[in-house]
Amino acid sequence: MPRLSAQANLFRLLLDPFLDSIDFSSLQGTALDAGAGPGILGSFLAKKNPNLKWSACDISEEMVQYCKLSYPKIDWKVADVREMPYPDNSFDFLFNSMVLIHIKEPEKALKEFFRVLKPGGKVLITCPNDKTFTGPKVLLDMVEKHATIHPADRYVMEKVPSLMKDLGFKLAARTDFLATNEGNDDKPTLDYPKIHLGMMTGWSMMSFMGHPDGMQDLYSKCQSEYMSNRVKFTLNIETHVYQK
Repeated sequence: MPRLSAQANLFRLLLDPFLDSIDFSSLQGTALDAGAGPGILGSFLAKKNPNLKWSACDISEEMVQYCKLSYPKIDWKVADVREMPYPDNSFDFLFNSMVLIHIKEPEKALKEFFRVLKPGGKVLITCPNDKTFTGPKVLLDMVEKHATIHPADRYVMEKVPSLMKDLGFKLAARTDFLATNEGNDDKPTLDYPKIHLGMMTGWSMMSFMGHPDGMQDLYSKCQSEYMSNRVKFTLNIETHVYQK
């Protein structure tokens, strides 16, 4: 929860000007945060555009219980984004952040997005693409090894445009944000569309790669190199808007 919350608060810095660029505040009707996690971004979107009536879902019952208490104005459900309990043509806008890289058969989720959106409705999908990491070999080796152990596809955003086109979606907008570990360690800074995390925040955002079995040795090697030589990295966070 702390890592997810910190990640959401960082991404909110990038998302705010992007939403302005797509005239998000003019949207009206119903909206869904599909795979809402700790609810921070969904709550931010609800405040950004109070004209939308928000629902949200997450596969974690514990997460949903937390969000019901923290964000009671949003209608919460426990649900898998690959099989959502909403009728066809329910929503005018759908938000899906940092989810597709964590699920198997993501094409099922994209089909659900198409099903629950109204004709003309829009979906905003955002995820990192680990294929875009730049940095020294020890870091890239860690990223590549993690991708082989991860139960889903860390490179899924490379496939999303063609999958969405096949479903009948039209690309309406796209921005690839660039996260770097340069900058002040005290506070991330925004240089849109770049976000400079700082060395320690940058490493904390990658800490999840050390958790799976088989990653510990490579993770420790990369951590030692990172801390002693102040290794630099960049990563693209792809952000797509599609219209049904």
